[in-house]
Amino acid sequence: MDQLVDLDVTISFDGFDELQTIPRTTPRALQDRTIHLCIDKVHDGFQVRAYGTALPYDGNAPLSGHLTVDTEQISQSVEDIHEAWLKATVLFRFEGGYPFEGFPAQSLGERNAHDLLHEACETLARAGQNLYGDIFKSGDDDLDHLEAKLARALRSGPQTITVTSPDLFIPWGLLYLHPDPDQGLHAGDPATWDGFFGYTHLVEHSLGRVANYSPFIEHDGARPIAGLFLDTRLEKKNDPDCPLCPVRNVFGTHSTATEWTTKAETAQRLTSPDCTDHVVFFGAHATANRTDNHGQKSARITLSDKKPIIAADIKDWARHREQPLPNPLCFMMACEGGRAGQYDQQGLARPLFKLGIGCLVGPQIEVPETVASTLATRFFEEFFKGERAACILRDLTRDFIRQHATPLALAFTLIRGIDTCLIHSPEGEQP
Repeated sequence: MDQLVDLDVTISFDGFDELQTIPRTTPRALQDRTIHLCIDKVHDGFQVRAYGTALPYDGNAPLSGHLTVDTEQISQSVEDIHEAWLKATVLFRFEGGYPFEGFPAQSLGERNAHDLLHEACETLARAGQNLYGDIFKSGDDDLDHLEAKLARALRSGPQTITVTSPDLFIPWGLLYLHPDPDQGLHAGDPATWDGFFGYTHLVEHSLGRVANYSPFIEHDGARPIAGLFLDTRLEKKNDPDCPLCPVRNVFGTHSTATEWTTKAETAQRLTSPDCTDHVVFFGAHATANRTDNHGQKSARITLSDKKPIIAADIKDWARHREQPLPNPLCFMMACEGGRAGQYDQQGLARPLFKLGIGCLVGPQIEVPETVASTLATRFFEEFFKGERAACILRDLTRDFIRQHATPLALAFTLIRGIDTCLIHSPEGEQP
């Protein structure tokens, strides 16, 4: 009898390994979350829990730790990162101009633009690292243990992350963790865009459970319906840099769009029972919560009539609806329009979700009109094809950095959206 031979069947390379990191666009299929973070307010801070396939149970205890900071401290940390981003991008001055008002790669040339981009990356990474530390390294020993597991997972490759918290909102995409555990900014090692959450991972924030919510925006007509709420003072007729022109073009090409330009029209539309818009788009001037010489002003957005729409208005509109809006995607081409804050008046996101918005995309800081318009146009070119909001935003973030030498797409926050997409349902087809 022939002698048995042990065969080595170890597979040293699997050509399909990378497929697990490629997002799928299967209609009506939820994407597998590899990391869930749940953050709940407790009497002396926040309780942080983490689980998911990237954080397997190790036989000891579920990952849970205590973050020992209060809401005011978190709010200050978020303000600090907003200020750092403003100074490093929008307010950054170079050779008598503001290069990040547009696209540095086109205005300064590739070499100068990427030198400035590298400098910005260092500053923004430090700010993101500080905020990461304020959230995950400011607690008890259990939180330290959770952070170590989380960091290992984040460094292992792209993750799909849902953060759920009704009490604490963080611009998660701006957080920074150096990709190499043996290197770091404190050691003088260079920053890299791969370390930013919003560059590498799909990450969304959920403010909590909503009854009858669905991320799949069904439309049974030939074209989806869009409501455009615009400040026509942004118009620049016969100007190729007009921020509203390309937006109108993309909506006119792919949807049935109606424009509204005053606060009264907006109130009437968004409280109407027949408002079944699949997309709600704001192209206007806006600010988040501000304190100036006249005191504190709550977040607001202003259309053509110059009458500010504040959080209290949107909450009142929600009370006058018999049922919430049918989970449309809301895109804020408006400065600071992506902020939620810890309280309703700090941003417009929380009251918009009470109105029935299903997904919100908007910037954390002031974003120049040209950049915001280009991002919005390219976003909807893909969204109307059926692509998911989170994947589009991450791809645009990378493209704006690599091709245009601007990090400002990274400043756009996603509240929900990993699964949000348009689905064309022929009449009679059942989900």
